[in-house]
Amino acid sequence: MAKAFFCSEDMELAQLLVHEDNAFNCLVEVGHTGGLQFNNVYDEDRLINGMYNAKVSLCYELLRYVQFLESQMPSLDIVPAYYDKVDQEERPRESQIPVYDMHLRRLNDEMRAVMEHYNTLERRQNYLEEKRYAIQKAEKMFTNDGQGAQLLYTEESLKEILKDQSDGSPFSSHLNYILGSINVERFATFELMLYRFFGRNLLVRRAEMPEKVYEQKGQKRELVHKFVVLLMTISVNIRPKLLKCCSAFHVTIFECPETSSQRFLMIKQLELDSRDIEMVLNETRTVRKRILHIAARTSYIMRINLNKSMKVYDLLNRLSPVGAQEHQKYLQAECFVPASQVGQVREALNRGAVAEVGEADGFNPKPMLLLRHRKSRHTPPTYFRLNKFTQGFQNLIDSYGMADYKELNPAPYTIITFPFLFAIMFGDLGHGLILILFAGLLIFKEKRIERHQRTAHSENEILNILFAGRYIILLMGIFSVYVGFIYNDVLAMPMNIFGSSWSCVYNSSTVRKLTSQFGLDPNNPQFYSGEPYPIGLDPIWKISGEDSITTVNSLKMKLAIILGISQMMFGLVLSAVNCISLKRKHDLFLMVIPQCIFMICLFCYLVFLIFFKWLTYGGLKQAPYNSACAPSVLITFIDMMLMKTSELEVKTCNKGMFPNERLIEYILVLIAFAAVPILLAGKPIYLTHRQKKLNKERNKRDLNNLQEEGRETLKEMRSSLHYTASYTNDAEKRGSVSRSSSVEDVAEFDLTEIWIHSGIHTIESVLGSVSHTASYLRLWALSLAHSQLADVLFHMVLSKGLDEDWPVFIGAPFLLATFFVWAILTVAILVMMEGLSAFLHTLRLHWVEFQSKFFNGVGDAFRPFYFPPSTIRG
Repeated sequence: MAKAFFCSEDMELAQLLVHEDNAFNCLVEVGHTGGLQFNNVYDEDRLINGMYNAKVSLCYELLRYVQFLESQMPSLDIVPAYYDKVDQEERPRESQIPVYDMHLRRLNDEMRAVMEHYNTLERRQNYLEEKRYAIQKAEKMFTNDGQGAQLLYTEESLKEILKDQSDGSPFSSHLNYILGSINVERFATFELMLYRFFGRNLLVRRAEMPEKVYEQKGQKRELVHKFVVLLMTISVNIRPKLLKCCSAFHVTIFECPETSSQRFLMIKQLELDSRDIEMVLNETRTVRKRILHIAARTSYIMRINLNKSMKVYDLLNRLSPVGAQEHQKYLQAECFVPASQVGQVREALNRGAVAEVGEADGFNPKPMLLLRHRKSRHTPPTYFRLNKFTQGFQNLIDSYGMADYKELNPAPYTIITFPFLFAIMFGDLGHGLILILFAGLLIFKEKRIERHQRTAHSENEILNILFAGRYIILLMGIFSVYVGFIYNDVLAMPMNIFGSSWSCVYNSSTVRKLTSQFGLDPNNPQFYSGEPYPIGLDPIWKISGEDSITTVNSLKMKLAIILGISQMMFGLVLSAVNCISLKRKHDLFLMVIPQCIFMICLFCYLVFLIFFKWLTYGGLKQAPYNSACAPSVLITFIDMMLMKTSELEVKTCNKGMFPNERLIEYILVLIAFAAVPILLAGKPIYLTHRQKKLNKERNKRDLNNLQEEGRETLKEMRSSLHYTASYTNDAEKRGSVSRSSSVEDVAEFDLTEIWIHSGIHTIESVLGSVSHTASYLRLWALSLAHSQLADVLFHMVLSKGLDEDWPVFIGAPFLLATFFVWAILTVAILVMMEGLSAFLHTLRLHWVEFQSKFFNGVGDAFRPFYFPPSTIRG
């Protein structure tokens, strides 16, 4: 099955025919197996048969019942039972829907009745508690403050005061008062309004309740702070107006006896009533808890199965009925199925057919999956067979676009090139080990993390992203260790494993007499031994100052150009393979090969110059092949493009790297630019010639041929004996259809548009080869930035703790503190931030520079009807 990863798997166009008696169970089994994509069933203009509208509504209603029951469980600390094998052992069956209906309706009715009774009792209890507290406060207001201190005014004195302020309005002989409770947030506005309406004819007293109480706000009940208010007046006309104001501000009015003894008796009676209601509430809570415990045993399974059932019924509603208007017992749909999964899908359909009806139970119609020949215009979806290792790399490609059917998949090559290019920018042995340890931890805890993802009530998106890319991180770490070993870089420190090839001959007297800058002379045997460092960079370049920056930068810049041109050439090779496998020879000869010639003559020659310079010139060699005579590759390439020759600074050196260099370069430039007209005009001329040929063929076609082809096509579509899995290679049966469709394309041919597209593609290819090569210099730039940041952190943080010559009792804590700060900054800046930056730049190089050479990314993904593994969330 490795081929199904390098290229999309073969697809079969099939016709599914199911009987309505077992269609539900068949699709349930197919949903758990996967492998079947229904075509055009979810289009906006799709006609719905309406046979399962009632079933969809029923499942939706039952799901609401389950959600209602589960919403009541957290208040009583009840957790629904999670069953991790629900997808294997508790699959939904059509006969279970009525059972779910009866069970959930009974639980829902009982629960709503209990909740209605409970809410009524709770509201009554809250009212009694408010009333009891309000009467107690009123009693204190009318008598004393509870500590023996008498009130300043008695009831008689209050009547006299209010009588003096009544302005001659009618008044009664006794004090009128209203007792109630109001939300704290409304009291200030309420008090201000009373003062403006009634002035000093009304006396307002208030007291805050010690605890929050429930208040009904629409459909919700919320805990709020309330004030007990006592409104006193002797005016006859004020009381009705007061009642209206209290109603407008949702003031709860309480009945309050006039005498102290009556208030005392009412408080005792309210306490007794509240205790009785509390006993009934406790019994109601017990009944409610018992009902929810019963619901919690199966609510998770029912929720999962009802969700699946609703999807199945919705799909059945979109299938086309077959048969007479009165006897439409079969449903049909056009599907795509991978060739390797045809047997699995048929087994799943057969399992669903006999899931509830045995073979000997009478009539049991079997579902049929009939393979058809693919039409020439019907492009199948793209499907790659993946595992947990390759899934992460495929996700990187799918984020850019889905491959066309039978187009080469970039993901297999990305497995190597992506972490390697990342490591070129991130190369450090120590930082690579940190990535390996982190990815190894994710892989080691794989089963635990997967279990947590299934059982967690909320998703951790950052953990999910890191866990999905754990193997990408592992390979990035491994390649970073390798490249760090090549760079000889371990947390900004070099390793001298094999011994340096360079020596320092300076001493104190030499330094005092020196009048110029220090330098390492590669042509002096006292400095250079002539034997290169066996593997990677020589450790001397880490401590050689400006020579280090010059040498390492030159090496990394050339390495970036070599890797970039190599990857782009590999992309063109893959483009050629695509043309050969898809039988597009005109694209191969008129587009791919001219691009290869252009790249080889210019940029591959540049790579050749780099390697030739490395191999030919060096230290301890005689002129003209010593380091002083080594020509600049950049100047040589510029002279080649401008067709000129620069003058030599050293007359004893050769004018070129090899004999007849300029002649060869002129020939390569002419060949490269000769490929541009082919790239520009080749395909339009070919398409014009082919179109003229098709016009002639169209004029010569015989009407009898058309009728015969129509009859043969109709016969083939109706007969199940002609269905075959090998339609992609069945050229004879598709030849006539292909010719017919090609001839009918004459009206759609637009020569102007072809030339415009060809011109755009030529400009993109020529200029893109230059810009893409320059884009790969980001490998050098980010590698330099990463190395310099690591060096700065080491010398400005950690080295401060290593260099100080302090006593142990001071130096050890200081060294520990500096190491702690250095470690945090290393992980936060160099590993996380720089790692993310290198990751994004590597992703851009693959999406733009590499994949643009051969990858279209406009295909359709294979989207089977499939139930993903169930989690506790759904």
